[in-house]
Amino acid sequence: MEIVCFAYPERLSVFLLLLPLGGVLAWGIWRKFRALKMLADDELAEGLFGCWDMRREAGTRLMQFFAVSFLLAAWCGPQLCSGEKLVRREALDIVYVLDVSNSMRAKDASLDRLQSAKEEMLRISRGFDRGRKGLVAFAGSAVLQCPLTTDQQAFEIMLSVASPDLVEAQGTNFSAALDMALEMFRTGGKAEGVPGVRVIVFASDGEDHGGARSATARDLSKRGVKLFVIGVGEEKPVAIPFEEATGDPASVKRDSKGRPVLTSFRPELLRQLAEDAGGMFLHSRGAERASNRVLEALGAIEADGRWVREPLYREEVYQYFVLLSVVLLLTAKGWSGGTKKRNGRRVISLPSERKETAGNPR
Repeated sequence: MEIVCFAYPERLSVFLLLLPLGGVLAWGIWRKFRALKMLADDELAEGLFGCWDMRREAGTRLMQFFAVSFLLAAWCGPQLCSGEKLVRREALDIVYVLDVSNSMRAKDASLDRLQSAKEEMLRISRGFDRGRKGLVAFAGSAVLQCPLTTDQQAFEIMLSVASPDLVEAQGTNFSAALDMALEMFRTGGKAEGVPGVRVIVFASDGEDHGGARSATARDLSKRGVKLFVIGVGEEKPVAIPFEEATGDPASVKRDSKGRPVLTSFRPELLRQLAEDAGGMFLHSRGAERASNRVLEALGAIEADGRWVREPLYREEVYQYFVLLSVVLLLTAKGWSGGTKKRNGRRVISLPSERKETAGNPR
């Protein structure tokens, strides 16, 4: 049995554009009707323009609506699918997103927040060494620290050198970092077969000075990206070291009035981010290693999605959708300019841009 499936199902959301399009076309018909009523009475309008047929006009707009619908369907890659086969998924692609803002220098424990986050990421990457991994470092903006690769050693080198000095724009912008991670998935290519599950491991102290976190997180969920959020730090405010290289514990970042700048862990923002994306939030502190639970979850994801069912045969049919769209548009254009007789009088569809000259004696 053949069914219609789509090569790019993520594009199906474009059909939402048909709602405003239908409204605009219906409004156009009503606008013409009202314009004729306001211009003259029925007999005078009939003498000037002919008999305008609302059903003919509605039929024209309906053909235009379906023509656009078929074009949108063609863009989604329609295929005739039949049969079924089991296909092994590729290994997971994991992008590690690391907060390297100045607040990550804060020492809430024996290690500062940045080193704690790096250790968690290192344990995860070594514990789950299958598939590709990449690294995004971010503060006020995001930078690609390591593209998707299977080279564990190269990844560890890039992770070790990640620091606040990498990002010129300080602050913290979650959305910019997550957008870059999504872009890595889009441009990273894939091997033959079914793409593996895409995962983001996000580590931060929760101080976000950007915006649109919820919208970005929901976008991750729509694209099927699994998000693990690891929070580092403690809620008790601490000062931010100004120069790590000085070795002077009294050297801290200060505001314009000379007071120490304090930072505290913000779990509520990280928890909300994970919730909006349908992901998992974990707090890393002391002996409570977030990496252990992340590794357990990754193993379960890999086991559940190792084999998937795919159509055995696929035949591209987008060209027929394009052809139907062109035929409907040409038919609509010809019909909108057509005429017919009603009680011996000429009837036209009265397109707004048409100049009625045909059939009138000079």
